[in-house]
Order: sequence, then structure tokens, then C-alpha cells
Amino acid sequence: MLLTIQVDSVEKFYEDDADIPPNVHEAINFYQTQGMLHGRSLIIATDPKQTKILGNFKTSYRTTQTQVPIVDFPWYARTFMREHIEIENDPAIWDKIEALIQTKII
Repeated sequence: MLLTIQVDSVEKFYEDDADIPPNVHEAINFYQTQGMLHGRSLIIATDPKQTKILGNFKTSYRTTQTQVPIVDFPWYARTFMREHIEIENDPAIWDKIEALIQTKII
């Protein structure tokens, strides 16, 4: 696998997606830390000779002036998972992801 991109990957007790396996050439992590549901802040390569971590990038939605529309989500999601929904639907994040993918396929 050439590239894995994690967007606010939430830690689960039965999964460990913080450790990126050596069959992945490059990996990048976008996360936020506010609210009840937030992503892990660090991914690491299990074999740094095989996998390059391109970065762990934190985004905050409490201080930003840009509001990500989340009105189409249920009230409970907007109340308890607002920041998680915002990062998953943030056009700026997806623009960065698209640009990264474009650099890999050209």
C-alpha cells in the first residue's frame, strides 16, 4: 500500500490504528482533540525504514473562524460529536488530502 490517510481516527479498544505497518509506504494523520469524540494525536511507523510518517496535524474548531456546515446531522451528533463531524466534513482538510494524492499520482 502506498499511502494511508487518517482523518480523526478514534481509538477503539479492539483496534490499534496508531501503529502503521511496514506494508504502508507513507502515512498522514489529521486530528482534533476537542469534544467527547476525537481522534488520536499520534501515528507511528512500526518500521521507520519502510514507512514514512508525513505528519500528525492538529486542527481546532473551537478557535477557527471557519464554520463547517453540520446542520444535516442529527441533533445528538451536532451536540456530542460536533468537532469530529466538522473535521470529517471540512473542505480545507479534503483539499489537503486531494493535493497530497495528486502529488502521488503524477
